[in-house]
Amino acid sequence: REALRENAANGFPVDGRLAALAEELLATHEPMIRMDPESAYGASPGMVASSRVATPPAAPVAPFCLYGAVAALWVLARSGHPDRRGLLGMAEFLLGKTMRNTMDFTEGTAWPITSLDVLANLQRADGDFRLPAELRDYRPPQLLPDGPRDGRFRKASPGIGDVAARLTVWEVGVHASLSAEPLHMWARFVPRAAFEHRNLIRDQYPRWLPDKCETLYDHPRLRCDTVEDDITELFRRRLPHSSTSKDPIESIDDLVAEFRAIAGRRLAGVGIFLCTVAYLCLLAEGLDLPVLGYFGHPLLFMVPRDDATREDFWPRFVRMASSPNVGFAVSDPFLQMQYDYQVGSPRLPAIRTHALYTEATHFPERAEEVLVMDRPHECVLMCLIFRVLQQRSTEPGAEFEWSVDDGRLRVASVAGYPYRFLTRALTDRSFRTFAKFRAVVLWAYDMDLITFYEFYSMGMPMFMPSSLPKYIFQQDHMDYDGKWAGRRYERYEPQLWPEEAASLSPFDESNLDVVRLTAGFSDYFRFPHVQYFESIPDLLAKLPETDFYEVVQQMARFNKDSLVESSNAWRALLRRTTALDRDLLHLDASRTGPSAG
Repeated sequence: REALRENAANGFPVDGRLAALAEELLATHEPMIRMDPESAYGASPGMVASSRVATPPAAPVAPFCLYGAVAALWVLARSGHPDRRGLLGMAEFLLGKTMRNTMDFTEGTAWPITSLDVLANLQRADGDFRLPAELRDYRPPQLLPDGPRDGRFRKASPGIGDVAARLTVWEVGVHASLSAEPLHMWARFVPRAAFEHRNLIRDQYPRWLPDKCETLYDHPRLRCDTVEDDITELFRRRLPHSSTSKDPIESIDDLVAEFRAIAGRRLAGVGIFLCTVAYLCLLAEGLDLPVLGYFGHPLLFMVPRDDATREDFWPRFVRMASSPNVGFAVSDPFLQMQYDYQVGSPRLPAIRTHALYTEATHFPERAEEVLVMDRPHECVLMCLIFRVLQQRSTEPGAEFEWSVDDGRLRVASVAGYPYRFLTRALTDRSFRTFAKFRAVVLWAYDMDLITFYEFYSMGMPMFMPSSLPKYIFQQDHMDYDGKWAGRRYERYEPQLWPEEAASLSPFDESNLDVVRLTAGFSDYFRFPHVQYFESIPDLLAKLPETDFYEVVQQMARFNKDSLVESSNAWRALLRRTTALDRDLLHLDASRTGPSAG
């Protein structure tokens, strides 16, 4: 490590002596880095050993310097080795490629090489080798020292009784929070209307959420849906894994015909048909009904992957989006860009998710505890937090708790550090409980998690990593890639995806150059007053220095201002697609259109 640090101080020149040392170390430890087919996710013995750094003393494990092996692979690739791609690919594997990159915390170590250096050269393995100094701009555009150079990536800035109508809403989708968002906005900002809704698909994500009626649909002008009939049975039969699977819907036209035959005359009583999966909006295609769509999934979510089906879907979706009785919107600028990339005009408005259904406001009763929202497949995060805490501690002894349920560390704290870290597994998973923590640390596993909006709307101080590789995901989003040949763009609305990136797809979530651009569309970096950290040591340093009162006040101001914009956008869509008039909707005449960005 010292030899590499000395090399780094000199600008990383090619050094034969250093390359020979790296080759020797890799040869010595080759059994520890080789993939083990018998291990979970093919993890090498060295990865397994590193993931057990916090194992109780009863089960000691010989230490292995995983990041040292990654650095040695990089050095050897840097030296001009003929199998440069293979060496860097092995380094990417050691950082947990098969485990959603959950072994990668290279930013917080003493090694001068991070995952950014590995990926930047792996993904351009045929070009010039890029050194760390050349990658300084590989950050989300909003976090560059001089701010984003492209105006598209600026920080988000919002613009500034009696029931007279009862509307029956039929909702179809697979994510309950997505349906709760527009329903709560309508119930709160169309105060003279009441909404009686029913979820036609009863089994929806998230399954772990406590009582959905109480958690998501609790409002005086909303009636929680408990109906079970032949319609709900149809969707249980056709979408048996609706709450857990993204399997494509086969034979959508057959489903449409069967749905309409079963629903029959009941469709005449529907005031609004709400769809939160674009493909399922076809259930209302051609019906003389107001149709509103609020999308938090890619456009091709649940659409079969055969070309004929997709070529049939593109124009049908665009025709619906252009119809006067249809109002479609997406939940964020990231999805707005992807939809725009695929089908062009009409560009769907992006209406922010406010998650008012949480009914929770940040009030830090648990002022000395920080909530850690860990990712699926998380295995070493809490262990690393604990180890870094130990290294920082100046007082002897440290609290150490080990969960006997599944062997995962759930709590990390040491004497002398002001905060204790807990995962959500040690809570009742309710929004009101989450809101009691001092702050939340969120490692995202998708570019537009609804969890982010839920915490932001609570006004809860949020810490997120700034390292670009933390926003490389393995969600198989290239399955949703594709563009309609008939797409067009208005002269005054050029394509959102940058022209200089025409050879790249915004769905390639594992490509560093793509993620560098898509991060600029993500509200993770558009919303103000999110706190960013470079590494776990940096997180631990920033938490005690944060002025939480100021952060909460500024988040609350942004929430209030953007709520005005979102409520006007929803009321404008309702007026355009339904029979509700301006007086009933209390429209602000100065802002009657949904935001286009």
